[in-house]
Amino acid sequence: MKGHKFVFQNHDTFLFGRTRDCHACLASDPQVSRHHFLMEVNPPEICIRDLGSLNGTWVNGVKHGGREKGAPPEQGAWPRFPEVALRHGDKIKVGETVLTVTLELPATCCQCERAIPAGQRQYCAWVGGTYICALCKEKLIASANPLAKPEQVRCQKCGKDAAQEVGNGPRRDYMCETCRKKAEADPAALLLDILQKAGKQPPAGLPQIAGYCIDKKLGAGGFGAVYLGRHKANATQVAIKVLLSKVAVSEDAREAFLREINLMKELRHHHIVALLDHGSAGGAFYFVMELCEGGSVGDLIARNGGKLPLPQASPIMVQALDGLAHAHRNGFVHRDLKPQNILLGRSTEGWTAKIADFGLAKSFQQAGFSGMTMTGHYCGTPYFMPREQVIQFKHVKPTSDIWSMGATLYNMLTGQTPRDFPRGRDPIEIILRGGIVPIRRRDRSIPKKVAEVIDRALLNSPSDRYQDAAEMLEALTKAL
Repeated sequence: MKGHKFVFQNHDTFLFGRTRDCHACLASDPQVSRHHFLMEVNPPEICIRDLGSLNGTWVNGVKHGGREKGAPPEQGAWPRFPEVALRHGDKIKVGETVLTVTLELPATCCQCERAIPAGQRQYCAWVGGTYICALCKEKLIASANPLAKPEQVRCQKCGKDAAQEVGNGPRRDYMCETCRKKAEADPAALLLDILQKAGKQPPAGLPQIAGYCIDKKLGAGGFGAVYLGRHKANATQVAIKVLLSKVAVSEDAREAFLREINLMKELRHHHIVALLDHGSAGGAFYFVMELCEGGSVGDLIARNGGKLPLPQASPIMVQALDGLAHAHRNGFVHRDLKPQNILLGRSTEGWTAKIADFGLAKSFQQAGFSGMTMTGHYCGTPYFMPREQVIQFKHVKPTSDIWSMGATLYNMLTGQTPRDFPRGRDPIEIILRGGIVPIRRRDRSIPKKVAEVIDRALLNSPSDRYQDAAEMLEALTKAL
């Protein structure tokens, strides 16, 4: 593989090891572990994570990870978990193999298309996957999301001089750490504050934000929060989701993301939560959706002591699969299915299941706004993530949704997840090893035919699963 070059232009992952599913496979090198390290790229940022390898991963002569011979992988994954940010010119060494990191910059600004002399490149920036010149960078800073990495010193909220927080950066308004934490705790307040600072009238891209009132927070996650809102004209209650970009957002990246969301707006089905409106300001994005008063299936599981009986779980799953089948027929993949993303809305027959956040996670991650999701601080434990989503990060298919739906039904019926996640083990390595516990090993009372449907949905190879939600829906209906 000497001389081979791997190029990353968008948010993606790179797996190095001895097994065939690795992007760089060194099957005959005894110094290389099965899955040695995972690298995540979100241009221009790069992060590498040792996956509990035997011999460790060396970066510029410093060892990260590694364990004593015969010791379990969790020893190599301590501290939790060996991650290193990479820069231009860094050397990664495993055994006798060396990989060199190179950041190649375009000769022109991707926004204004002005030629950039080599001597001025140090004043430029790579923002949200777009390389911009110093002039475009100045314009972006003037309207930047205060949650983006600070290049300023004085807090625009409290006026505090926070030079010690950011070192000797240029003195521009930004948000100090105290105000930043308050904003992260209440993203809607940040969004409305940005709109207010934009002028008396909302920006042209936000024609209807003034049409809604935000009443209270319903819940929060790694990238934002969900609020209960009302339409001012007709008092209809809605859910308003606010997502905060972890990076500064260029206009090109914003437009590309909103084009993706416009497609999702056309996805209408009685078992899919309707997207009513959306927009953005700075690095904050908002999405107005129909309100599902029953909360999520995750909430329902918690209220019922940790799991649901089959007669209660089965209609929820049948309805959710019906909505997912409609999406798959129209070429959409969810990418982030889990109990928290199946909501319960009112209907004439009682509660009905509706899939939420269709395409939001996928589009937000691929735009690079989520920052590092596999190696970074916001990864968490991906209980409902199929194996191929780690390896084929950009090319997820309906079969990946099938795995996540199987894992969701598994969790509903057993209160557990298809994989065991022992304390101290790297969850990414557990996913890559592919060990799935058959559902009847968790609970023998689950009917055999239903168990067969769930177990097939959870097979490691996508080609062995149901190929779309319609196929899984047919099989589950027959089993029930």
